[in-house]
Amino acid sequence: TELLQFFSIPVVASLIGYGTNVLAIQMTFLPLEYLGFGEKLFRKIGFSCGWQGIIPANAAKMARKAVVLLTTKIIKIRDVFDQLDPAEVVRLIQPVMRQTTTRILNKVAPVHFPDLWESLPVSTQAEVVGGACELAPTVVRKILVALKADIEEAVDLEDFAAEKLTEDPLLINEIFENCGREEFRFIERSGLYFGFFLGIIQMVIWYLLLLLRRVTEEDFPLGWFLPLAGALCGYLTNWIALWVIFKPIEPTRVAGVMMHGLFLRRQAEVSADFARLTAERVLTAENLWQRILYGPRRGQFEKIVRNALMTLVDEQISMIRPLVPFTFGSKEYMSLKADLASAFLDEFPNCVPLTYDYCEEAMQTETLLRTRLSDLPYYDFEGVLHPVFEEDEWKLIAVGGLLGGMVGVFQGLVVFGAGYAL
Repeated sequence: TELLQFFSIPVVASLIGYGTNVLAIQMTFLPLEYLGFGEKLFRKIGFSCGWQGIIPANAAKMARKAVVLLTTKIIKIRDVFDQLDPAEVVRLIQPVMRQTTTRILNKVAPVHFPDLWESLPVSTQAEVVGGACELAPTVVRKILVALKADIEEAVDLEDFAAEKLTEDPLLINEIFENCGREEFRFIERSGLYFGFFLGIIQMVIWYLLLLLRRVTEEDFPLGWFLPLAGALCGYLTNWIALWVIFKPIEPTRVAGVMMHGLFLRRQAEVSADFARLTAERVLTAENLWQRILYGPRRGQFEKIVRNALMTLVDEQISMIRPLVPFTFGSKEYMSLKADLASAFLDEFPNCVPLTYDYCEEAMQTETLLRTRLSDLPYYDFEGVLHPVFEEDEWKLIAVGGLLGGMVGVFQGLVVFGAGYAL
């Protein structure tokens, strides 16, 4: 029986290591929302009578770190948008060009030329629409060329990507979970064998302490040992697992064995996962166009549109000037151009979805991200996943120590009996 009690020490230590590591992983991702009391205190100092997963609780900060790496070391918005061919975009929206142009003219002409437009025969109106349709591809092409030239003014990639990563609590969890799935499995499994190894050391020390007490015939208290050993086991299994994942950053030969962080060894595989998820969920053609059309810098696109249309009107107005009343002064003329630009901005977003498939194929965002991530130096690549643990790494390790200590108390009182603690 006594032998079984001693052999239970490494077994329990192994279970402590496994249990605390599994719990650490769960606490990294869950819960998505804060559960418990004292949320304000939790936000301020990181502890209270409740918990929120480390990633959801720090989503904005982690997203910003990942995006800074993305935008400074890997990709620029120009790298993506430069792949688009304005002529191809125009070709794709050509099927709806006539309907769109007709709606624009029907919005603008009755306002600025009410009597004239209504008095024109339908056939003449159709000729005007036809002439405008012939000009439309040139205008749209000019707008797209100008947008490509000023894309960094029209889209702040860092803010855009950070907002997309944080607007859905599940998204950033999914990205980190997929990129680090092998490392998270390792953390869970490593608790078993690291814990068992530490448990053997613990068992030997426990035996020697009991032997010392018998030999000296002094009943010095030993109640402190198993809780302390359990706490150290929980603490060290978490710490060792995290260290092995990211250290050493550069391949290093130690005693003839090549040592390298487990995560860093998988750079090519992780790059593929990160690139796929980012291209599919963040840097999509639809998301980019929505940002251009409706984002905080949409004024830049509106400026491009107005400049292109005002130039068009200036070039073409001489052709219809004889039809324009002499009372049509400069103020009305500027109002016409402004209304024309506004009508275009209202209608153009309806055309853009026709280009999404082409944009996805042409931008090749996934390929670009995967290639450049794979080529990053190890020191920079570590920043893809390490922020998940760096943010509150000490909490995970501390929780492991606390739970290990509690199991140590249980082990001392239940497995060995209260007499051993005296």
